Amino acid sequence: MRKLIAAALALTFASPALASDWTVDPVASTLGFAVDQGGQPVEATFKTWTAAIRFDPANPADAKIDATIETGGIATANPQFVDMIPGADWLAAATFPTATFTSGAVSSKGGNAYQMEGTLTLRGQTQPVTLDFTLDISGDTARAIGTAKVQRTAFGVGASFPPATVGDDVTIKLDLTASR
Repeated sequence: MRKLIAAALALTFASPALASDWTVDPVASTLGFAVDQGGQPVEATFKTWTAAIRFDPANPADAKIDATIETGGIATANPQFVDMIPGADWLAAATFPTATFTSGAVSSKGGNAYQMEGTLTLRGQTQPVTLDFTLDISGDTARAIGTAKVQRTAFGVGASFPPATVGDDVTIKLDLTASR
């Protein structure tokens, strides 16, 4: 009997780690973006978004992350942009109320650094996106901080505004806290 228990324990601890499902803490997490407008940065965050995350740092290739962002709710320090950004020329929230991100390949860059390839669908346009992020896990709590660069014009965002007025490069910013 002891041999059977010892064998079962050995198999249990020798098995590869399974990916964990993580639940995002929306109060402790932010998802937003920054863009240059007239030589000054404009930063905003999305008020409502969700993410389904399956991730094991020992096996990042098996990660699966899907996020849905409500495009109509924006918070920013500049009140003139609160209604403008969700408007028809920008995020077109009335026509496209959500944007989605779907992960593809995830690779370790060493230490706590990772890179995730994925696709972002915004305003009905789907484009590839590379998200660079760090991940720190303490017990059952994880914090990921990352950025991705996209071109707003690839999604038809602000098409009537030339890049000299509003920059084409947009930095997506993520600061996520989750638990398993």
